[in-house]
Amino acid sequence: MSIQAPKDMERERQSASFSIEALSYFWMGGKEKYIQRQAAYDYIKYDPELVVQPPRNILDFTKEEWREFTMGQIYRLVQLKEELKDNQGLFKEIVEASFNYSESLCMRNGVHETLFRSVVEMMGNNYQRTYWGKLLNDYKVIGCFAMTELGHSSALRGIETTATFDIETDEFVINSPTITSTKWWIGLAGQTATHTAVLAQTIIHGKNVGANWFIVPLRDSVSGEQFSNIRVGDIGTKVGHQGTDNGWIQFHKARVSRKNMMSKWARIDRHGTYQPAPNPAVMYATLIPERLGLVDVSTTLISQALTIAVRYGVVRRQGSKNEQIMDYQSHYAKLIPAISFMYMVKNSLSTIYQQFGILTASGKIEQKLYLDHMGDMHCMSASLKGLSGSLSASILEVCRRCCGGHTYSAYNALGHLTADWNVMTVGGGDDTVLLQQASTYLLHRLNQKIKYNAYPEFKYESSTSYFTYAEELLAAKTWHVKEVDDCLKDLSLIQEALHVILAKRLFSIQQALENGATHNDVLLDANRVAELHCAAFLYSDNARRFSAINNSSLDTSVAIIMRQMTVLWGLYVLRTYGDQGFLEGYISPQQLKDIEKAYLKLCKVLRKDVVGLTDAFGLPDFVLKAPIARYDGNIYQSYFDTILQAPNNTGVPPYHGKYIRPLTEKFSQIPLEKTRNKTQ
Repeated sequence: MSIQAPKDMERERQSASFSIEALSYFWMGGKEKYIQRQAAYDYIKYDPELVVQPPRNILDFTKEEWREFTMGQIYRLVQLKEELKDNQGLFKEIVEASFNYSESLCMRNGVHETLFRSVVEMMGNNYQRTYWGKLLNDYKVIGCFAMTELGHSSALRGIETTATFDIETDEFVINSPTITSTKWWIGLAGQTATHTAVLAQTIIHGKNVGANWFIVPLRDSVSGEQFSNIRVGDIGTKVGHQGTDNGWIQFHKARVSRKNMMSKWARIDRHGTYQPAPNPAVMYATLIPERLGLVDVSTTLISQALTIAVRYGVVRRQGSKNEQIMDYQSHYAKLIPAISFMYMVKNSLSTIYQQFGILTASGKIEQKLYLDHMGDMHCMSASLKGLSGSLSASILEVCRRCCGGHTYSAYNALGHLTADWNVMTVGGGDDTVLLQQASTYLLHRLNQKIKYNAYPEFKYESSTSYFTYAEELLAAKTWHVKEVDDCLKDLSLIQEALHVILAKRLFSIQQALENGATHNDVLLDANRVAELHCAAFLYSDNARRFSAINNSSLDTSVAIIMRQMTVLWGLYVLRTYGDQGFLEGYISPQQLKDIEKAYLKLCKVLRKDVVGLTDAFGLPDFVLKAPIARYDGNIYQSYFDTILQAPNNTGVPPYHGKYIRPLTEKFSQIPLEKTRNKTQ
């Protein structure tokens, strides 16, 4: 079997129906970017400050080793930024390559570079953006993001931390009045951050005027000692992300200048005159890029898991005919739709980032434009994170099971990937709560269109654009498709079905509410519809890209496989949410059967492409870390060699004399030393 495995892997690559190289370029965003990313992998592979070198294995690290190594990675990247100042393209790819190697690095760096920076750029006025931005760029300030509290997470309006304006000193007094107001789960607060961006209830002249952001120093930048009136500590060992120093913060009447209140949207003058933000919700706008970023990170982690599961699946043989386990329908029909989901999300994230870029314009936010689009962008980011969370959790478990017992070994990385990924379901907002918020927006938008024929003008094509013809969707009686196979030829057929189902289900929920149901009574239905809304957007966005094979900007083989991936995703969505159409009498039982048949048929067609589809993710072996996912297929020797390099894997354990020998020697007929001599 060990001799056969590399041959199986090579044959699988040769069987791909498309150019793996061309698909790799597409996945990475272009040939030049792909080449630079691979150069970046080559650059970091043998750098001991960025990648753990054999025989050491990062998966053996203790929490303390993780923390130190991850901070060392950040330090090295700061050095490289200067060393490669004339080649910033390569430097950016080195950063991304390093993030792919270590999610702890990605998270720890992201707290400073994304979360703290987003407060400065999105909440700060021109002066604050310039002042704090310079300190951020030079790493003279290392920032963290103090939003959630021990007793408050998703319900941000209930946060208890206060910022009380002292008009005599022109300062804000930051205070944690209760144990539940302790800032909690704050990345970098545990050991690293010199400053934090704090969301606090703002008290002016004895009145709570709402939440605002404040920059508060935590530690001396030279000694690392925390400042007086502030208690800060580490949360300790977590399920994953051991390299990220999540911590807690308590403020005991700590004072900061009035100018430390971020003042793009809300302002206060020297006399305590307060000008509120035009919409209180803008104070949480930093969560939109955070959520998109978390979904982006998920594609990296899940693509690694899928690569591991696929490579193992094509070289592992068992059964009476010694078949590749990937040939079993119970195997490939689980993994291939998951691969299609990765491509759908990766493609559509670029669309959403472009839309968000229209609104933020690198910090130069036009107030009216941003406020007019904020609800729509929140709905999209919330539903995407919600759908991605539930599906990614399922995919990780599928990948683990598809590898049998071998992924119970930490050395095959899936346990590590899962532990690091698990925070994604709650970080940046609990997925269930986000789906509730998205469904509320969808109900509002449909209600406005039906009752008042009102639909806003967006600067981009909104994910809710199908509401513009809501009346037509609601009037549809049944799905007119007689042969589901026709969906492979005409991609608009699935899109039409999904939009009709969405409109009808939302309308039914709205009617239930108008007839006396509470929001709590319809939460499960509403959340399911919010998931479907996002799934439909992913399908529509990709169908728009790949409906025509003769796309001049794409390699023809890539256009064909991406069209197949899109159709498979559409069939998966219909299969998964078909009950919603059945509830409305729109999809018949026979059509549900036909959808299942077409879905499994396409999975079988794509079976030959699984290795090529995951090879295109461009992940080298040292990033995957799993010996059962070796590119060359030589998994068994690699796995055994990894175990041999593990610390203390052979010999007498140090506790033998204390616990084992006292049990065994009293039953031995021959003294232990004589027995040992005989065996030698």
